[in-house]
Amino acid sequence: MEMPESLPLCYCGNPAKLNMSWSHDNPGRRFFGCMNFGNRFRKPCRFFSWFDPPLTPPSRVVLLGLLKKVRTLEDARKRERRTWFFVLAIVTVLLFLKP
Repeated sequence: MEMPESLPLCYCGNPAKLNMSWSHDNPGRRFFGCMNFGNRFRKPCRFFSWFDPPLTPPSRVVLLGLLKKVRTLEDARKRERRTWFFVLAIVTVLLFLKP
C-alpha cells in the first residue's frame, strides 16, 4: 500500500507518525498515531487511524507462526551467547591460574 499524498494530522495538529502494530490481533499492521506516542515527556493526544486493511485469517496465521519462530531463534541465540561467555570466562580463569 502506498503512502498517502498528505499525512493525516493528529489531534495535536502535528503530522501523524506511521507505526507498526505487533499485537496478537494485528501483527505487522501499520497505523497512524500521534508523534508524541512513546515520549515520556509529552503526553500523546491518542490519535489513531489504521493505514493497512485487516489481515486475512490465513495471512494472520502465517505471520504469527513466523513471529513465533523468530522469537524462538532469538531466545536460542541469547542462550548460546551466554554459554560462550561462560566458557570464555572459565578458560580465562584457568589460563591465569596455571603457574
